[in-house]
Amino acid sequence: MKVAEVMNKSVVTCHPMEKLGVIVNKLELFHISGMPVVEKGALVGVISQTDILKGLKSGTLQDLTVQDVMTKGVVCVPSAELAVNVARIMAEKGINRVPVVDNDKLVGIVTRGDIIKAAAECV
Repeated sequence: MKVAEVMNKSVVTCHPMEKLGVIVNKLELFHISGMPVVEKGALVGVISQTDILKGLKSGTLQDLTVQDVMTKGVVCVPSAELAVNVARIMAEKGINRVPVVDNDKLVGIVTRGDIIKAAAECV
C-alpha cells in the first residue's frame, strides 16, 4: 500500500510568522496535534503541541511565532512511498506525522493514526 492511499490530502498548514496563540486555536478547531509549516508554497517545518509546550518555557503564546518553536529539517516522503516504510520511519525517529511532498509541493500528510487505520483495514 502506498502513502497516497492512506494520506490526508486536506492538509491544515500554517505560516512561520503566525503567532502561537493562533496555532493553538487551529489545532483545537481542526482536532489535530500538529501541522506542516509552509512559506511561499514550500515546506519549511512542522509544528506540534510538543513544540508549543517547549516554546512556552521561553515566551508566551502572544509573543512567540511558529518559526520560534517549529521543527526544521523535517522528514518528508513522496506519495509513491510504501506506507510500511513510513511506519518504520515514524517508529525509528519517534515522530507522529510525515508530510507528503511531490515535486517540491506539499500534497498531503500521513499520521500514525492514518497508518494504524490502514493496517486495521487490511486485517
